Amino acid sequence: MEKEKLTKDLKEVIVNTDILEEFKELFDSLNHEDVLSANIFKIFKKYFSYDISGLFFNNSDESSRNVFYLSIPKNNINLELTDKIRDTFFDEAEKYKRINEIQCNLSDGDVKEKSDITVEKFKHTELLMFKYNEKLTGGLYIGSTKKFTKEKKSILKIILHELEVIFKLKYLFNEQALHAFKDPMTGLYNRQLFDSNLENEFYRARRYIFNFTLAMLDIDYFSKINESYGKEFGDFVLTELSNILKLVFRKTDLVYRYGGEEIIIFLPSTPITKALIPIERLRAKIGEHVFEKDDKKTNITVSVGLCANYSKFTEPNQLLDGVGTALTRAKERGRNKVDIFE
Repeated sequence: MEKEKLTKDLKEVIVNTDILEEFKELFDSLNHEDVLSANIFKIFKKYFSYDISGLFFNNSDESSRNVFYLSIPKNNINLELTDKIRDTFFDEAEKYKRINEIQCNLSDGDVKEKSDITVEKFKHTELLMFKYNEKLTGGLYIGSTKKFTKEKKSILKIILHELEVIFKLKYLFNEQALHAFKDPMTGLYNRQLFDSNLENEFYRARRYIFNFTLAMLDIDYFSKINESYGKEFGDFVLTELSNILKLVFRKTDLVYRYGGEEIIIFLPSTPITKALIPIERLRAKIGEHVFEKDDKKTNITVSVGLCANYSKFTEPNQLLDGVGTALTRAKERGRNKVDIFE
């Protein structure tokens, strides 16, 4: 009996050590959510069997897309059930944070049209939210039609402890990266982040077939504002304009300071016909706004170029060239105009 207990204890120590080593290897993928989630699911599948699992990494940047990563290793779940699980999960998440846009990403497995499995048939479920300093760092869902043994529950407890650390580090990593990618004066995202995001979103749109539109905005005769009122007032105008942009656009729309007084707005899942409406509204709103500070005040106008993610483009720079061409044409037409690249 004592020998059996010793063998069992030794086996548990070995398993614990293996799990800890595998989690250590996850640190290199903290900045790649899809890779990180896929690797976590690999660990899950190695140590226990489940029918569906979901992971959510919260981001300190509220404008970021909220992704629910799913693993369905047995391919026996239908779409209706995945939707129900997603909604249940985010209802719980919203107790800690307002969730704006939700995207499901299937890390492995497939969804069937029909399936006999329902939530009621799960013999073991986990729906957990992880926090650090009262901030939501992420969450986990696991559903299994088989009961977890005492041994599996013990292994899961170890995994959850390590997962809590991963969620915390991922959140802090994102928070640090967010500061690195913000323009210090305007608070808008900087060009470095735009260049990276444009490439990622361009090829992601090709893969999943969805529309997005870019808008490039430039302050008309900005150099004259600096000459007439001084650079400090010019910086104020840029900062004030940035605040207007933050109020006008949705949290899912990303606004970048591209360079000098040039600003780029990325409008996801938005065809150019729909993008034109808020852009024209913005142009009019800016024209009516009085920029006033320290007994100095002025009105400004902006020129805007628009370009959709057309299928004829084969690389991201073509889209960027297109929106730049449209902006140039808006200026040539007399400024305070919106022009569309087609």
